[in-house]
Amino acid sequence: MDDDVTAYISAQPEPQRSTLTAMRATIGTLLPRAEECLAYGMPSWRVDGTAVAGIGASKRHCAFFPHSGTTLDGLADTLTGYDLAKGTVRFAVDAPLPRSILRAVIKARLQEAATTPDSKGFRRDFYDDGGLKAKGKVKDGELHGTWQWWRKDGSLLRTGSFDRGRQVGEWTTYGRDSAPVRSTQLGK
Repeated sequence: MDDDVTAYISAQPEPQRSTLTAMRATIGTLLPRAEECLAYGMPSWRVDGTAVAGIGASKRHCAFFPHSGTTLDGLADTLTGYDLAKGTVRFAVDAPLPRSILRAVIKARLQEAATTPDSKGFRRDFYDDGGLKAKGKVKDGELHGTWQWWRKDGSLLRTGSFDRGRQVGEWTTYGRDSAPVRSTQLGK
């Protein structure tokens, strides 16, 4: 647990403090491999450097932030009854968002993050728990350059390269202990 997040939550009055504490626990179970941190001054969770969940409190409400202005667009039915603003779900200071709603918003945010390259141009795929599934670059809509894939437990599964969608170069498969178990050389 991040000390800055603990300090932020501890500084909130009741019932906001209890609400954020409950939300922190739930998000921690939904994103067990995410990095807990402060982002934009609020408790947040990052996967592979991208913030995908955040929580905050004010005098009149608490809020959940998917750290994207478009994630909530397709979730209107799921979020019926909540006060929505671009990139924000506001809810009562004494009633944490239900786990099912958090799961739906986080899943949508992870899917969105997977379709948007990060700041270095890498496209990523994620498991539902926030673990990295695959990472590499895309050129003209096709896989290009070095790619890596991981198992659900976080261990490296495979590495290989593409040239505009075509497998090239050395492809290596790894055991759960991260030791190479097979390597194949593909033509250029």
